[in-house]
Amino acid sequence: MKTFAQSAGYQAGKITNVERLGTSGGGGGTDTALKPETATYKISVQVDDTVYIVRYQAQGDQDLSWIQGKDVQVKIAGKKMYVKRVNGRDAKGSILSTSKAGTP
Repeated sequence: MKTFAQSAGYQAGKITNVERLGTSGGGGGTDTALKPETATYKISVQVDDTVYIVRYQAQGDQDLSWIQGKDVQVKIAGKKMYVKRVNGRDAKGSILSTSKAGTP
């Protein structure tokens, strides 16, 4: 029996690696409004026998290392991947590349 998430185009995936690339935004030396900090991550998500490398930007100074090894529900649409969050909303990332599982 399919769950609602699976019937809505989602499939099972697993986060296999999380790498923080850097942070942008934040303070500046002018009187203009400050941009919120944005942390950029490169996240590997395995779906069946394919590993997707996804760029994800998180608001604030979040540490996403705790999601490594987690099972997730994902939906792939073109060069975008949507990951179902616990609150029911999607986190959207850009797919940078794909490879077969087990190959570097």
